[in-house]
Amino acid sequence: MGEGSLSQDEIDALLQGADETSYDSGPIGGVSGGDELSPIDKDLLADILSHSFSPAGRTLETLLSKSVKFTSPSVESKPSADITNELGAGAVNLFTTLSGGVNGMACLVISADNASKVVNVLLGGLSTGALETAQLQTLKDAFVPIMGTVSVQMGMKLNTTINGSPLEVSLSRSAKDLIIPEAKQIVKTTLNLNIEGVGVFKVNYLLSMATAEEILNISKKGSQKPQQSQGGGMNVSVNQPNMGYSQQGGGQIGIKGIAFPSLNTASQPSGNANLNLLMDVQMSVTVELGRTKMYIKDILGLGEGSIIELDKLAGEPVDLLVNGKLIAKGEVVVIDENFGVRVTDIVSPTDRIKTESK
Repeated sequence: MGEGSLSQDEIDALLQGADETSYDSGPIGGVSGGDELSPIDKDLLADILSHSFSPAGRTLETLLSKSVKFTSPSVESKPSADITNELGAGAVNLFTTLSGGVNGMACLVISADNASKVVNVLLGGLSTGALETAQLQTLKDAFVPIMGTVSVQMGMKLNTTINGSPLEVSLSRSAKDLIIPEAKQIVKTTLNLNIEGVGVFKVNYLLSMATAEEILNISKKGSQKPQQSQGGGMNVSVNQPNMGYSQQGGGQIGIKGIAFPSLNTASQPSGNANLNLLMDVQMSVTVELGRTKMYIKDILGLGEGSIIELDKLAGEPVDLLVNGKLIAKGEVVVIDENFGVRVTDIVSPTDRIKTESK
């Protein structure tokens, strides 16, 4: 043919090459195993972690007595060196090792400043702001049920069982101190933690690329698992809600009613399982003898021997507060040269509400 034109054989060769290369997207139901997740894989992992962290927010809500929500998960993959440089300076890291259906280290990284805010709420506003051993232990105790809830909910989402090793905590003051999964590439999921009265700040959930791919593969295999129909055909599950239709032999579609549980026999949710997760969490208990208000000029005039008159009468019961909330009243006793309180009255929920509304 003329100059600049292609013969039919050359056109066929080009088309054959395009068929062999352009549409090779890897195995169906898996991930490529490279250093970067596809946009679809990022969205899928974000959905799984959103499902897992939502109940964890309600668990933290119980501990803080404030509204708590984990929202807006955003997934990205970065080299481990970039992660340590980005998050390492002044950060608190809570980490556990996952086993069972999913394996690998999982880390929850919070900046030291934001961790101090959470500790301050846990201690009823009595924290000094500095993260010392006692404060880190308090934060760890509070997040044991949080990380446990994330692992359990992730396992339920993937239809498998995921266990976690005992939670550990570390404070990194520089990038080299940050403990992260040992991997070339790290998958970082950033979530907004919204605590009522405290604010909104970022927390980061870190997994190795291998662990993230393991989660994605289990999820994809579960969504593409075929089901054999009665007539010998094949029904493919596409994660659509069951509307009460059933495939019958001969290609006909049978319709059957949806069976709703009886209102009398429906199981009632039990909070005992979730409550047991909180039994080892330490709370700040305060005994209050009384209160008063003073002018600044009077406070500045205080010295040794000054007497402050309180709003309590002599012999009146003292208040017992947990995280700043009045729960009981009692009388002061002495036990082996130490002061103690004998509880004489438990404050009813109604009286508690009245007290808080004053």
